[in-house]
Amino acid sequence: MSKKTFSAAPKPKQQPTDDQILAFERGGAGHDTTRADKPVAKTMPDEPTKRLSLDLPASLHTRFKTACSATDRKMVGELQAFIEQRTQELEEDAGITRK
Repeated sequence: MSKKTFSAAPKPKQQPTDDQILAFERGGAGHDTTRADKPVAKTMPDEPTKRLSLDLPASLHTRFKTACSATDRKMVGELQAFIEQRTQELEEDAGITRK
């Protein structure tokens, strides 16, 4: 068996500035950001959550996941926004008012 050698990780050509590091820490990889054109689900951190399981045909799941990914959106955010909007419509149809 041949011996494997490993080289060091590549170094960046230029060291990032303090401003670039700060910008990355605030909104870089691993941080969700919102844009004005994205629907944003209302979050209520003090309210307990409930899990919802949904069975979808594989082709529809793939289409939805691909569309969300292509538009830089999270699937859960899109579903929450849809459920919020549809719930409001159903409440209006039923005459239910919220304070």
